Amino acid sequence: MKLKKILAIGLTVAMAASVLGGCGNAKSTNETAANGNTSESTTNAKENTEETGEVSKDISGTLTIWEHGTSFEDSLKAVIDGFNKLYPNVEIEYEIKADNYYSLLTTSIQAGEAPDLFWTNGTATTNMADLVNNDALLDLTDIVDYSALVDKSLDLAKVNNSMYSVPWMTFDTRACYYNKDIFEKNGWTVPATFSEFENLLKAEKEAGYIPISLCPNDTWSILFFFEPLLAAMDPNYSKGLVDYSVKATDKPVADALNKMLEWARAGYFGDKYLGVTDSDAQSLAFTTGKAVMEVAGSWEMSTFEANNPDLKFGAFQIPAEDGTTGMVGSYANGFSVYKDTQNAEAAKAFIQYCASIEAQTLWVQTQGGVSGSPDIKSTNEIANEIADCDNTYTSWQSVLAHYVKEGESATTLWEDVSPKLFSGDFTVEELLNEIAKIMQ
Repeated sequence: MKLKKILAIGLTVAMAASVLGGCGNAKSTNETAANGNTSESTTNAKENTEETGEVSKDISGTLTIWEHGTSFEDSLKAVIDGFNKLYPNVEIEYEIKADNYYSLLTTSIQAGEAPDLFWTNGTATTNMADLVNNDALLDLTDIVDYSALVDKSLDLAKVNNSMYSVPWMTFDTRACYYNKDIFEKNGWTVPATFSEFENLLKAEKEAGYIPISLCPNDTWSILFFFEPLLAAMDPNYSKGLVDYSVKATDKPVADALNKMLEWARAGYFGDKYLGVTDSDAQSLAFTTGKAVMEVAGSWEMSTFEANNPDLKFGAFQIPAEDGTTGMVGSYANGFSVYKDTQNAEAAKAFIQYCASIEAQTLWVQTQGGVSGSPDIKSTNEIANEIADCDNTYTSWQSVLAHYVKEGESATTLWEDVSPKLFSGDFTVEELLNEIAKIMQ
């Protein structure tokens, strides 16, 4: 295997001052592995890799791939390993750009020095469409066979009825992770209603813990907390997001954002939470036991295990007052191909491999994520806990991307302003008024 890692932004060492239907049947359709261990499933996927297609030595060259987060590194390496078994003469170099990703990508494209393949978040935001409009992406419509992927996921890859990326079959959702040892020590149990969840936060604070680790300076950390909180506080509103029968700035949105600010004032994120500067520090507070819980993406499980292999943690969805639970999320997007790549044949081979059931299985199982494909088994116990719920909800953020007025970007507005809610430089009312001006 020819794999070279050029640059990886490591996990923060010191903490700063501190859609699928019927998800409730996940446990009957997915195998489980004790303690969330994904090594067996990854081994099975790699064994399957050896049984696919003929090895091709006709394609050679060097590819550079950019990924946007450290928590996806192991999955990327597994896919590269699988690809190199089929294409041993292609050398792949990858870089993890954990900070200022799109700024760096835009600069590299403008300089004509873009990587051959790079992550885009598809139509979840306007970034990929902007790249298409600037003629920076290769049209994959007649290059990639998408038949192994779930149809719903393809919405992420499509701009102007053409395909520009390959989604991953992980269903990127959010969950509330909790430290099982701390729960057991204090006699706490997973809450069954929203009132019980709030009472639990108060009890954890009174016991001297940080109830929930949160980075208020990272817009994604805020979003991944806000969305499941919104679904718990108003399930009916969240159901309406799927067809835009409710608006992105309706009262339930303000209520959920104000609830986060209320909890911040109560000290539920820690007395010095404003000093938590990035999502890695947020996760480190949870994995070192300084915080009892963390609300974060399903992909963060690999980060938790890397930070603290001995951590005993579980996951649950924040419950509604009526006792029902819901899972908010969407399919994950993967890589696009730079239109002016100098290694076109190798790049096309790699992007087609990404669309194969083999590569998709490697990605999902190495990630330890929630599977969004009936053909891929999620063998992670925690992933099954996350998926054990009553409803599945559309991401609020995806509504911002899909129902904005032409030429506007509500997602960019959210990204720029949401951290200012916690610093006091913007109010919830001001933010939602600005968003309302540019929504359909």
